[in-house]
Amino acid sequence: MAIYRYLASENGDPPREVLMEAENPVEALGKLRSRGLIPVRALGTGTREGDRAFALRRSGIDVYGFTRQLAPLLSAYIPLEKALSIIAESAKKEEQRNFVLSLRQGLHEGKKFSELVRSHGSLFPGYYANLIESGEETGSLPESVRHLFQFMTESRDLRSFLISSSIYPCAILCVTLLVTILMFTVFVPRFARIFEDMGRTLPPSMEFLLAAGAFFRWLPLLILAAWLAHRLIRHLMGPDAYRFHVSRLLLSVPVLGRIISDLEMCRWIRTLSIMLSNHVEIIRSVRIAEKILYNPVICRAFQGIAERIRGGEKLSAVLRSNTFLPAEMTPMLRVGEESGAVGEMLTRIADNLEADTRQKIKRLLSLFEPAVIVLLAAAVLTVVVSIFMAMMDLNSVNVQGGPGL
Repeated sequence: MAIYRYLASENGDPPREVLMEAENPVEALGKLRSRGLIPVRALGTGTREGDRAFALRRSGIDVYGFTRQLAPLLSAYIPLEKALSIIAESAKKEEQRNFVLSLRQGLHEGKKFSELVRSHGSLFPGYYANLIESGEETGSLPESVRHLFQFMTESRDLRSFLISSSIYPCAILCVTLLVTILMFTVFVPRFARIFEDMGRTLPPSMEFLLAAGAFFRWLPLLILAAWLAHRLIRHLMGPDAYRFHVSRLLLSVPVLGRIISDLEMCRWIRTLSIMLSNHVEIIRSVRIAEKILYNPVICRAFQGIAERIRGGEKLSAVLRSNTFLPAEMTPMLRVGEESGAVGEMLTRIADNLEADTRQKIKRLLSLFEPAVIVLLAAAVLTVVVSIFMAMMDLNSVNVQGGPGL
């Protein structure tokens, strides 16, 4: 299924953005009208998970905080409407309070909570409404919301780990680039003027440093040219084809590519485990989990899984030949299918994969930091040795010319 975006109005209210999940635009319009919404304008297909996350960061509405408050209230057997009222009263921001009150008003009008979640468009992740709907159908909404909060927490922790682990190496890299640029563009040219003022020919070592300094002075123009070339190639190839080739190039990098694919698999396996643990049909769960994938190369490798399962194949048999999944997943998944605990087994697989991915990231960063330090030391050593050789050359010229004075 695809996600279609519309600008729609309800009961004469101002139009707002609505996301509708359907097989085609005709079915999307039918679902839109069945909910009493009048379509004003089609906005195209819905955004992917990465774009939704960006929109969530820009919005003043905190969906994670909302879920964190909602989960314990529902687990304490407090009715959903009263739980929303409590959350609205404790909201500090006006935008957050109005958001929760709009959900409560929708419940008063007889709408389902999953429908209200879908009506808020890109504020919620794609799996959110489907998991809420499964909880409503099975009568286990508190458990569904608790799993939602757990999944969002784990995703948030992993993202925070990536950011915090990258701060120090990025800071070292920035300092290294700054020191290198200053040496080659400020210090070396000033030292070269000594030879010019004395009327001396520049030694080869100084010519090498000046040539390197010229490269750094032209660096902004080179970056601009590279950016223009990127835009031109993207325009000629098309955004989708260009993104596919760039993703394939990144995946071919030995260590980085494995980390990128593992991060995608962590999200896919975790989403699938939550869906199956909440009694969502496996075909529907696979389709929802497929929308979580952002990398187009990996996404292509997971197409057609739902159709093969519908044809009678087991999930473990379908995933056996997938090279992006960890090798130990298929045997563990087969055991889960035989014991009837597929969701629990997928949760264990996701935990193990996340732990391995964190370890790989730590190892990569532990190699990156000394590599940057060695690069800085090499640049400083090159400048020092070149200047030392130039000073020796200058002293030798002075010594040779001394007796004739």
